[in-house]
Amino acid sequence: MKKLILIYSLCFLALGIPVSCKKELNALPTQSKVEGNAIIDQKSAEVALNGVYLRLAEGGDDRGTPSILWSGNHEITPTYLAGYITYPHGGSSLDENNLISATDYSVARLWETYYSLLNAANGVIEQVSKLQDQQFSGSRKLEIIAEARLLRAYGHQGLLRYFAEFHDLNSNYGVLLRKEFVTTNNIAQKRSSVKESYDFILADLDDAIAHGPVSSVNYYTNRWVAKAFKARVLMIRGAAGDYAQAVALTDDIIRNSPYLLETHLQDIFSAKGLESKEVMLGLFPKVNQVSKFDTYFYRNSPGYTATASLKALFATDPRNSWMIGVVGTEPDGILKYKGPKVEFSYALRLTEVYLLQAEGIARSGGDLNAAKGLLKTVLTHAGVSDFSAVDNANTPDALLIQIYNETARNLSFEDGQDWSALLRMPLSFVLTVKPAITDKNHFILPIPKEEFDKNPMIGDQNPGYSKN
Repeated sequence: MKKLILIYSLCFLALGIPVSCKKELNALPTQSKVEGNAIIDQKSAEVALNGVYLRLAEGGDDRGTPSILWSGNHEITPTYLAGYITYPHGGSSLDENNLISATDYSVARLWETYYSLLNAANGVIEQVSKLQDQQFSGSRKLEIIAEARLLRAYGHQGLLRYFAEFHDLNSNYGVLLRKEFVTTNNIAQKRSSVKESYDFILADLDDAIAHGPVSSVNYYTNRWVAKAFKARVLMIRGAAGDYAQAVALTDDIIRNSPYLLETHLQDIFSAKGLESKEVMLGLFPKVNQVSKFDTYFYRNSPGYTATASLKALFATDPRNSWMIGVVGTEPDGILKYKGPKVEFSYALRLTEVYLLQAEGIARSGGDLNAAKGLLKTVLTHAGVSDFSAVDNANTPDALLIQIYNETARNLSFEDGQDWSALLRMPLSFVLTVKPAITDKNHFILPIPKEEFDKNPMIGDQNPGYSKN
């Protein structure tokens, strides 16, 4: 059985990419064996695909220990942007969204991780596509390409929601789409429009739905994962018919996929990890890594602390006791991952599918009682028994607030869905959660300064920010 942690260096060498994960933005690989015979058959293609998954997990080195470093960019940064945590030892630029600059380290790191993933995915797509079908068993060639395209879509949608005006289909401030493996001939490139960005991402996801594996272990992708990711993208785009399509996709997953909500939500994080049948796509840690533990509990003190906004969300919620509390002697630490499964991470859980469907129903003018039923199911598995706030939400706008609140409670510190869902709400509501956002320009981040230095063709900086 293949595993995400398969021979770290070999995964990267199969793509002709150096082992170090500390690549600079869109910098080129330094090894010469990038194209040609790097992938020559199914076996080498599988190894290279593992390398793409390792890029997804941000495989790297933590003080001499091979580790996956997912938590910083995917758990901490978006929840920070949403205003639910702060750094207790001096603050961070992420506290004030409107003061984030193009030279901010967090911005460059986020940009870099997505482009690293895209380059690895494109290497697999290009080289596997050139091989003969008979070099693969059954439909495995199409499946490998589909998995790589899904991961490419994941990378581009991350860049879309963080660095592009995702909320305006008519905007020219879209993604710098990387459709090919980066070479000296194509590193200089203009960013695409928002519409072009959505179209390319959805085309990759449609291929993954059509040709991806029907099933897989939950640290690899399959057609169900592709459908869920497509629902995510459609909810962000919000064009005519998108919400209804997202409802149909999520309904299919809930009714027909092998995934089941965990009976007790806390069990996923404290005891079960990837053994939970709710996890649709998880991240398998390296042996002996402690990087995520140190993110939250370094030297028996909280790495990050809950803000007033997060504490208000959990004020009357039974999860408060295992979400927020004392770390060492300091209050308001984040306890979600406390326990033996602390190093495991989660890119997608079935809970999100339920919440996306409820939101899609509310936004498309559907049956509010059906949306309430989905939300109550999620709340029940989280240990909530008081549904009065949901029952009293008798308009779409009121119910959307309840759905958002549960999204933030349930999915914070996972894959940024607390931040994404917040930005689908009206600006007036967004500012009640985090006033430092100030306006829609700060729904997104500035493109890093170094990208303009390396790629002068990219175009303008995002509105509201300077290139320097």
